[in-house]
Amino acid sequence: MMTNNDLWKEVEEGKTKFITLNDAERIYDSSVFYNPRMVINRDFTLLMLETIGSLENRPLVYVDPLAGTGIRSFRILEELSPELIECIVISDKNPKAVEIIEKNAANLNRKDKIRIQRSDAFALMSQLMQEQIYPDVIDIDPFGSPANFIETSLRALRKNQGYLFATATDLQVLCGRYPEACYRIYNAHPTRHHLCHEVALRILLYNVLVSAGRLGLAIQPLISINHEHFLRIKLKVLESKDTANIQHIEQGFVHFCPRCSYYLVTKIKETFESNQCPKCETDMETAGPLWLGPLYDKEYISIMQEKLEELELPSQKQIEKILNLILEEEESPLFYFLPYVLRQINKKGVTRQQAIDGLRDAGFKASRTIFDPEGLKTDATYSDLVEIINKF
Repeated sequence: MMTNNDLWKEVEEGKTKFITLNDAERIYDSSVFYNPRMVINRDFTLLMLETIGSLENRPLVYVDPLAGTGIRSFRILEELSPELIECIVISDKNPKAVEIIEKNAANLNRKDKIRIQRSDAFALMSQLMQEQIYPDVIDIDPFGSPANFIETSLRALRKNQGYLFATATDLQVLCGRYPEACYRIYNAHPTRHHLCHEVALRILLYNVLVSAGRLGLAIQPLISINHEHFLRIKLKVLESKDTANIQHIEQGFVHFCPRCSYYLVTKIKETFESNQCPKCETDMETAGPLWLGPLYDKEYISIMQEKLEELELPSQKQIEKILNLILEEEESPLFYFLPYVLRQINKKGVTRQQAIDGLRDAGFKASRTIFDPEGLKTDATYSDLVEIINKF
């Protein structure tokens, strides 16, 4: 049964117009959730799909199993290159969501490329494999944690060594406000201190790695970002048990001081002897297990920059700024929080850029970080950093 027309409203995002239900004063109370603040999330998806299409050089099968209003899939069909998509499978278990999707699909320019289904996400992906439809991209965008959907998605992507996109909006869990929930959902120790957002991303990637490892798969993160109230990862699935074995050995923990910003990374098989900071004798925290590998593939990031100039996206300027910062960022895991370092050595007036320039002049790698405006990434030790700062 169709909903009363008085409850519909027209929305425009990017170059795409669609209708959705207007049945609540707050978007969070609506029977089908549409959040306009997530436009940058969807813009990044369009940009990455254009990038993947240029590298794969073939039409893609894209699966949107938690589609909600369907706006992400509508924008892909309406705004990207016609030859990019072979088929979009768009599904939701909410009957009102499917009603919205069907109502909008009737007006799409490329509606012949869309398959609409009312289904649970797990059942949908199992059905696709039974039908020998193997996705190139699966996009998991739930309300809360994507953890439940990761392994099923990886199984469906295995055949084509495809791409997994996933969003996490449970930042209060991953950033340590509810540590018990983080232990339960992600089997990891989070933190509420200055490293919280990078630690959260690395916990999420570690969980993908664990699920992939069970299937003999490795992962290649292409872009991993924290923006406002969500985390977003995009990665390629690689069928290689040998690479997976190496990746698992290379993961581990970060032990850090919440007072002076000293930190130490240990691999999964290593032991950590002391919990007292060697610089200020404060009790150190441990977070993890974590993904300690690269968060980005800078070849993909460079192509994304090129493609960004060809697209007209609502959050174009924000994305350009993020991509520029990612390309600049040193690939060392974790970062130093400069105000804590300066406080520890009783030094004032030294800017982050001065510290970065000093490190580079001394032969170290150093950069800003996307995770904190007062953070810096470097391959220098804490003692090297302090020595260089003290020269100013």
